[in-house]
Amino acid sequence: MRRVSESYRQNLYGQIKSWSTIFASFLRKDKEKMEAQIFLMGGNPPIKNHTVVKKIVSSRKIERIVIFTVYRENWEPYMKKYTEVFQSQFPNLNTDYLLLDTEQIDFDSYLDADLIIIGGGNTEKYLATYVNQQFKNYIDRMLNKGAKVIGFSAGALLLGEKVYISPNDHSDHQIKIKNGLGLFSQFLISVHYDSWNDKANKDRAEELVNVPIIPLNDHSCLVLDKLGNIIEKID
Repeated sequence: MRRVSESYRQNLYGQIKSWSTIFASFLRKDKEKMEAQIFLMGGNPPIKNHTVVKKIVSSRKIERIVIFTVYRENWEPYMKKYTEVFQSQFPNLNTDYLLLDTEQIDFDSYLDADLIIIGGGNTEKYLATYVNQQFKNYIDRMLNKGAKVIGFSAGALLLGEKVYISPNDHSDHQIKIKNGLGLFSQFLISVHYDSWNDKANKDRAEELVNVPIIPLNDHSCLVLDKLGNIIEKID
C-alpha cells in the first residue's frame, strides 16, 4: 500500500478546506439573491396574514394586477377578495380580470403587470385552461421581469411540475396526479390541508410520486423564488 506523506496530506486537507469555504460562501450569496416572487396560497382569498402581504409588497410598488380565473356564476363580486389587501395600500391600482381561454388572450397587452394572480376553483378546469406552453411562456417571462405570482388553491397547485388533486377536490373521490406548469419540481403541495383533513390522502399520494408533498392550510403560504426554490413557509 502506498503511504501518503504528511505534507501531501496537509496540502490535500488545505485544498478541501479552501473549497468548502468557497462552496459555503457561494451558498450564502445564492441565498441572499433569492427574491420572493412566487406565493402558493393554501386556501381562498382574501389574504389574512399580514406577513404574507408585507412580503408581496415589500420590494416592488404594485400599479397593475392581472387576475386569471375560470368563469363561474357571480364571479365579479368575488374578485374584490383578491385585490382588497392591495387596494388599500395602492389606491391607484389598475386591475384586469381575464376569464378567457389562453388562446384568446393577447399576452403582450399584460407585460407591465406587477402582480399576477391565478384564482381558485375547480382544479381540473384550471388545469385544462392554464396548463399549456403559451401560459407558461408568459409566466416565465413575467418572473424574469421581476413580477410576482400568487396562486390560490387550484391556482397554486397548477404551478408545480406535478399536481396532487385530493379526493376532496372532485366528485370522483380518487387521488389524482396531473401535469402542471413546472415552476417547481422538487415537491408537490396539498391545499386546504386543515379544512379538508387531508393527511391520510396526502400520505398515500406521496407514495405515488416519491417526492414530498408539502401541506398548506387554508391560510398558509409557501414562498418561492423564480426558480422554484423554497424561501420560507408562512402559517
